[in-house]
Amino acid sequence: MKQVQEALTNIGIPVMAGIWRATSPDPHTPPQYVVYSTTTTEASHRDDHVQSFRTFVYLNLWSESDPTEMAGRIRRAMYAAGFSIVEESDRGYNMPAYDTATKQYTVQWTWCLHEDALDEEAT
Repeated sequence: MKQVQEALTNIGIPVMAGIWRATSPDPHTPPQYVVYSTTTTEASHRDDHVQSFRTFVYLNLWSESDPTEMAGRIRRAMYAAGFSIVEESDRGYNMPAYDTATKQYTVQWTWCLHEDALDEEAT
């Protein structure tokens, strides 16, 4: 989703839709990276026409080190781009969750972007 990529352009780590995939030139997982997916739903109607949409962004930060600073940077960037937070979880107890399989910390968010629908009948 273009809005997510634009919102997170300047956070300083890779941002990818879907999942991180190893490539020949870059076979190793970055020390920190973000992956996301989206779901869009109709939010409001008037006179049998869609008036607005909500796009939910399921965003995950993966980090080899404590992700607290980057999580704050992501929050500020998403708020500045007009997203609202639905929930944030690190699933840890008094510290960010640590995944022993990947040896990385993770923070997960659900964000929401509310947008007006384009009036296709006016065009």
